[in-house]
Amino acid sequence: MAQEISISVKMSVSKGYLVQKSDPGTILVDMSGTTAIGGAQDIGTTAEALSITDVSTAGWAYFRNTDTTNYVEIGTGTAGSFVVFGKLKAGEACLIRLGTNAPTARANTSAVKLQFYILAD
Repeated sequence: MAQEISISVKMSVSKGYLVQKSDPGTILVDMSGTTAIGGAQDIGTTAEALSITDVSTAGWAYFRNTDTTNYVEIGTGTAGSFVVFGKLKAGEACLIRLGTNAPTARANTSAVKLQFYILAD
């Protein structure tokens, strides 16, 4: 099988003289794995692992911060070894191909609910 994943991304910015549009259209991506995991997880202010036990090699991931006030950081490691690679402010979402099989997350001030869906690579 080929090109099982379809991703559409579009971004435009217009503020003063700053005007930029990017619309690469639909990107088709191969998915060699056959599993996925997702749901919503309560994330506290100490970095914690996301529950992705059914996915042995993580590929594309969707994250959404459902909180209305606080941001959440996504990264690797826990406690003193936490390294941030993404930040979602309240209500924001993103798509990314993961470079780790052990993503972790940390809320900034109080717990948030992080929605996620991770496909096997």
